[in-house]
Amino acid sequence: MTSLHRLDYLTTGLPHAEAAEIWRGVVGPLFEPRAFHPDQRSPTGSASGAVIGDIMVARVVFCAQSYRRDRDLIARTPDHILFHLYNVGGFNGLISGRQTTIWSSQVAIIDLAQEVDTLAASSDTVALIVPRVLLRGLADNPLPPRLDPGRNRLLAAHLIALRERSTLLEEPDVEEVVTQTLDFLRALLDPSRAEEIVETPALATTHLALAEQTIRTHLASPDLSPEMIASEIGVSRATLYRMFAPYGGIMRSVQERRLLAVRAALSDPLETRRLSRLAADFGFRGKVHFSRSFRAQFGITASEFRAEQVALAQKDARTDLEVLHDWWPRLGSR
Repeated sequence: MTSLHRLDYLTTGLPHAEAAEIWRGVVGPLFEPRAFHPDQRSPTGSASGAVIGDIMVARVVFCAQSYRRDRDLIARTPDHILFHLYNVGGFNGLISGRQTTIWSSQVAIIDLAQEVDTLAASSDTVALIVPRVLLRGLADNPLPPRLDPGRNRLLAAHLIALRERSTLLEEPDVEEVVTQTLDFLRALLDPSRAEEIVETPALATTHLALAEQTIRTHLASPDLSPEMIASEIGVSRATLYRMFAPYGGIMRSVQERRLLAVRAALSDPLETRRLSRLAADFGFRGKVHFSRSFRAQFGITASEFRAEQVALAQKDARTDLEVLHDWWPRLGSR
């Protein structure tokens, strides 16, 4: 099978001037990155992502900086919508025609046909780029810069799941993933369905994504249980059991979710935690338990898997910027 086209731009450890130049090349089609004031060095950051058909998803980590998008940049760059989840950090400024503040766990909805002028803190984020043409009818009208808490949770859960899945996604699954994502966004952003949003057919399976997000948030917690998960997502325990019955049960799914989260982390070139720390962070009772479970699930030890991923990253640590600049205008054009 063919893996997705990777876009990895890792600047950690590079001379500052080189790191800043690469970073400017990475974000240039979207924004002009600037230092907060003249005494600061040029801003830097790293991005690791994948092109999934006509959409793009990436983990993006950057230092404190200002982002600008003026009319000139709008006129000469592609017209997309950016869904930007801040796991750590945030920003304040103008997006989607409104002054907006975004902090941890919130998703900014940034219409790139409008000017942007923000001050961002050092942040660790997940970014999803969707061409406007794929959201025709919705994105033709002003989009809110952020959603109400309920829909924000659903959107954040979807972005995290999509990013983790993208690290191991292969070409035969692309069409289905893109279709699911676009259906999800259309239902979530349709203002006429705000009152019934979590009951719509397109979002019915999103309770699963929300349950997975709850599991992910509490993977290291000893209190992670069916009762706690059901309470967090607002369904009965019986409903939760029915939701996970096709997947072998809720606690089996928790164990598999822990293992998949570790595997996705080990596939992420921006991940630096030791195996023992990863095992603890994802709720395993000890390194031996984790090691046995990982090998039983994937047929390879976690150490061997990480070594393979490190070798791949070292072989092609940074994608040529021309590849990225070629992809921007092509997204959504097929």
